[in-house]
Amino acid sequence: MALSNMKDTQSSQTTALSTASTSTGDDRPMEIPKHGTSWINVVVMITAALGSFLYGFSANAIASTLAQPTFITKFLQTEATSRTDGLLGGFLGGALVGAIAQAPLSNRHGRRIANGSASVIIIVSGALQAGSVDIAMLLTARVLCGIGAGMVFTNTPVYMSEVSPPHTRGLLVGFQGVGVTSAYISCALFGLIFNFVTSEIQWRLIFIVLAAIGVIHLFSLRFIPESPRWLMEQGREEEARTVLEYLHRTKADPSGTLAQAEIVQIKAQVEAERALPTGYWHILCTSHLRKRAFCSIMLWVMGQGTGITAIANLIPVLMGSLGFGTVMQLGLGVAWTVCAVIGCGFNVLLADRVGRVRLLVVGGFGCAAIISILAALEKFYLQSTYEPGVNAAVALYFIFGAFFTSTIECTSYVYTTEIWPTHLRSEGSTLAFASFFGNAIAYSAPVSFGLSTIGWKFYMVFVAVTTVSTITIMLTFPETSGLTLEEINSRFGDKVEIDLQTALAAGLEKEHKPERVTGV
Repeated sequence: MALSNMKDTQSSQTTALSTASTSTGDDRPMEIPKHGTSWINVVVMITAALGSFLYGFSANAIASTLAQPTFITKFLQTEATSRTDGLLGGFLGGALVGAIAQAPLSNRHGRRIANGSASVIIIVSGALQAGSVDIAMLLTARVLCGIGAGMVFTNTPVYMSEVSPPHTRGLLVGFQGVGVTSAYISCALFGLIFNFVTSEIQWRLIFIVLAAIGVIHLFSLRFIPESPRWLMEQGREEEARTVLEYLHRTKADPSGTLAQAEIVQIKAQVEAERALPTGYWHILCTSHLRKRAFCSIMLWVMGQGTGITAIANLIPVLMGSLGFGTVMQLGLGVAWTVCAVIGCGFNVLLADRVGRVRLLVVGGFGCAAIISILAALEKFYLQSTYEPGVNAAVALYFIFGAFFTSTIECTSYVYTTEIWPTHLRSEGSTLAFASFFGNAIAYSAPVSFGLSTIGWKFYMVFVAVTTVSTITIMLTFPETSGLTLEEINSRFGDKVEIDLQTALAAGLEKEHKPERVTGV
């Protein structure tokens, strides 16, 4: 696709850098061009978000399945609680393994190869889940599915952060959350539709759809470029330059000055980091990297501490506990996921305007308050015939889902990938999503047992963890919005080899040389 076909997705905006000026060799002052975001960049991000969608579908396919009559008849006639917890926990355990496994693959072979490998695993696991003949086979297939899902879920935001311009990175990387919650809607809709199938294949159909989505995602990787930062790490500078100009050239910046400046900055930072040690031991032994690790882990202690994964996976079942029939359970599940997607829409719009840390703090305290009220309602009205109380509990589930996704969901994916330097971004993402899945296992694996034994008191665990971790975030997390990935280093006490202002000046100087390579 020609570079000249790029369009702006938003009105051109002036940043602090836009007011600066530099000069060419003949001392004429020049203004740094204004810049927006190209349609090409947006389309690439939407395509990349198919990886997020694939994870969301893999994770949530089990939610509606647990409410399907044919599935209950085949698998949940005995030991229903332990089997349900096993299916949820097995997937998350596999995802934890996948989150760890993707880092060396992504670093060595690139972001696209890592995601392609994840797709193949999910396609195979989807076929195995659809063809499961007993609970052991299904549990094994869910673990395998979790491995692939964990790989794609952890690697996708790394890619997104590395191809996004700094001024709209929060918006674009936030597509990860939109992809996940859109998949939740799709799962809920398919679950509702398949409920009207009366044959034994009823519960298997959603896993057939999962395998098909895996095929679509695998095919889509042919149409997106490799990460320019990964290319630069491999010494493929011209390819990195071509990709970055292809993605970041806009009508307001037709000469690609911002992209050229980013290349200058990326190259300087990558060359400085090339001789640095890598690996988790280096992270543990280096103070500014330990702080990044702390932020990555603590963020998902808070995020999962709200109980979002446990609640999202059990929405139909939770609605059943409030007295609704199967069709109504699945229908309310659809409505809940719609609210979650709407919340994500607000989140991506707010991330670059409000700031990451402020959104996380507001989200954490708000979710703790909502869960507290929900616990009180369930204490008094669970399995009661008092309709206003039951309706209030249902409403609180919806409010919780929308509030979480409008403040925490997308913000978390952005923050945990952007705070890491390029040579450690895959390892940093692994730490973040290991925390994601580790905490998800801690709350999701025992959720059915906990709610059936101590009931509403189980929610108070969510409240306590969320409140304490949110206070920690408020006191320790540095703000990162509006900075390039390289400039974020300074917020953690690390060195920035060249600031964007200097890089822009260098890019403008290069632009006014008679022979300038403009890309393809």
